[in-house]
Amino acid sequence: MIPSIAAIRQLNSSTSRKCMRTAVVHMNRRWMSVVNLSDSEAVEKFRMLNSKSVLYFTATWCPPCKAIAPKYEAMSKRHPSVAFGKVDVDENSDVALDFEIRAVPTFVLFDGEKATEKFSGADEEKLEKHVIELEGR
Repeated sequence: MIPSIAAIRQLNSSTSRKCMRTAVVHMNRRWMSVVNLSDSEAVEKFRMLNSKSVLYFTATWCPPCKAIAPKYEAMSKRHPSVAFGKVDVDENSDVALDFEIRAVPTFVLFDGEKATEKFSGADEEKLEKHVIELEGR
């Protein structure tokens, strides 16, 4: 269900913009495919609001990241029970440090608070396999 403009305005008037954005993302997770996460607080809220999630660490200058991006987007639509987030390591170096990201693209999969898998490289088959395993838990 997509919230009405009135509902979004009501959220905007009663909460900060960042909280509103998080609430809208939570309400529309199936509507929004991949969520761009802007800072460590947004990443934390994203993980708290979604019991199964994938974080994709990327950079605009990275050719393998550009190659896997449309595949990641398509995968998010095929697996609506898993939340898909994206973090630009150049814009969010603190988040990259928190997750000890050493290469891009890197994917971290979470089942609740626990990271169940972390790997680097634009390997669509490997990512799909781990997402399917995550869905089955």
